[in-house]
Amino acid sequence: MNLQIKPRDLRWWFWMVTLMLIVLALLGWDPGYPAVIGLSGIHLLYFLVQERSGVAFPVQIRLVYFVFTLFGLWPEVRFPIYLVLLVGTFMVTFFGRCAIGLALKQMPWNRGRELRLN
Repeated sequence: MNLQIKPRDLRWWFWMVTLMLIVLALLGWDPGYPAVIGLSGIHLLYFLVQERSGVAFPVQIRLVYFVFTLFGLWPEVRFPIYLVLLVGTFMVTFFGRCAIGLALKQMPWNRGRELRLN
């Protein structure tokens, strides 16, 4: 696995800032949860506009990720869900590996389709 830091890529910054907000939320800064949700929603909209398709693989990844961030609204489960998001977001940000993408790749509607993170 190669380290992938891409400070000139806006898409990388979406993940990096999301990662920082998740860390802050998990450290006890409660406004971090709605901040993660909001930024993930913006990230999803950005890719919807860029891809011009709600079924494009990068849009699917952001949609599933956004749905997971909504658990931040539920105090009883937000911490464990956001721990999982922390690990996954770290892997995407620094290694370009995405567990959501790997799972979506197995879905029947994605067979024979170009699969990419960005």
